[in-house]
Amino acid sequence: MSVFFERFTLFCVIAVITALSLIIVTSVQLAHEPEIVINRENGNLLDSLKSVRYAEGKPEAVLGSSGEKCPPSDRARLLVVVKSPKRNRKVRQMIRRTWAHPSNLGVQVKFALTRSPEEQASFIRRHLKHFSRRCVPADYLLITSDLFFINTPQITAAINRQLPRSSTIICAKADLRHHHQIEPKFLTECDPEAPVLISRDVVAAAASEAIIKPYFGARLYLSPVETGKIVNGTIDGTDLLFFFSAQVADGARSINRLWMVTRDYRAIEA
Repeated sequence: MSVFFERFTLFCVIAVITALSLIIVTSVQLAHEPEIVINRENGNLLDSLKSVRYAEGKPEAVLGSSGEKCPPSDRARLLVVVKSPKRNRKVRQMIRRTWAHPSNLGVQVKFALTRSPEEQASFIRRHLKHFSRRCVPADYLLITSDLFFINTPQITAAINRQLPRSSTIICAKADLRHHHQIEPKFLTECDPEAPVLISRDVVAAAASEAIIKPYFGARLYLSPVETGKIVNGTIDGTDLLFFFSAQVADGARSINRLWMVTRDYRAIEA
């Protein structure tokens, strides 16, 4: 009888250890799932930006602190300027049907058609100079190219609830190994090939020597591998928190796919 009891006890101990091991392994795997990691890191970044927003005080105080060149009622939440080669007509059509669709309230999209190759850094500099001298018809200006999928619903939700109302630049950190000087100086550390999101007061000060430290979006910018996995369904993009894809290889098809798998995203209420 004692032998049976000892064996039964040993069996129970082994079963408990095995179960605990499986729980630990599963927990570790879940903690490193791409969706969980991306959402956690981006959630932490947006929470920190939300703290900055609250520290600014009331919206009226922030908006009234800089020279207003256009009435607030005429502004959108987000103005997107997209560099697009003239030949990319199908890509522009797909963008208009997806992330630039009029149903995305608070978003204005303008395409800047190019006939000859132009470095994105020059494109950014030229349009910042343009808007620094004129009315910036949005709370934020986004400068990009048609190579990227822009998650406009999530960006506008963040502008409404989390992003600071002033002194804000969100960009991808430049690779110092292939870094080229970019003007204005507050974009020196930014990757000019990736989308750049800038609050309107910073745009207005683009001609000055103001030094503004950018926030590096990190996981707000998906990697090429992550973008590819969303397109092929390996990563579930439905509840994924991100702003920008990596450059898409097949243009219109990938943009449509990314829109379809992310359009059901439900922004968490502040």
